[in-house]
Amino acid sequence: MLELDELRRQWQQPAADVPAPLDAAALTRLLAQQSDGIIGKLRRSARWELWANFVILGGALALAGLAQVLWLRVAGGVLAAIGAVCIVYLFRKLHLLLRMDDPAGDLRAHLLRLDSGLRALIRFYYRFTLAMLPVGGLLNLLMVVSTSKREIGLTSGFGLALVLGLVVVLPALLYLPVASLTKRYLQRLYGQHLDRLEANLRELAEPVGSR
Repeated sequence: MLELDELRRQWQQPAADVPAPLDAAALTRLLAQQSDGIIGKLRRSARWELWANFVILGGALALAGLAQVLWLRVAGGVLAAIGAVCIVYLFRKLHLLLRMDDPAGDLRAHLLRLDSGLRALIRFYYRFTLAMLPVGGLLNLLMVVSTSKREIGLTSGFGLALVLGLVVVLPALLYLPVASLTKRYLQRLYGQHLDRLEANLRELAEPVGSR
């Protein structure tokens, strides 16, 4: 199978005879070949995440059902809800990736549409992760209040400072590190492969004469 750069060199160094530019069918075949490996990596990443979230969901449900401490039961319920959202998200992502095998008409336009859909899902995952920071702060607050040896009035000065620190200040301090880590995680699993796919699509969109 010819790699994209090898094909480009052939276009840049035509034979001495009459050049034979690739027709639309040949370009389509090349695009399909280049896309197969990239899409396979994207599918493996999505399946790995899906199984991981099923494990998280099972553990969270067990925690919610078996824990004797209130804040642990609430934490289990929240984790189960997050796991369920992530599973729905990953099923949607896998559905889009499986549709890449069934182009209707223009293959390049089909892949561009699906690439756009995957990018939208990745943005949702990123924003959803950051939105969980204040939820984590609320769980921390519940843990502190429910395990404290003395009653904590949330309307008292100490209680208000505790709420502000755990629900506002702590998530704000964690925002940039979590955002950076999440971006790197998503780039490693999905972004780098989508970048390659988009680069191939751009290369094949260029007029043959410009190469």
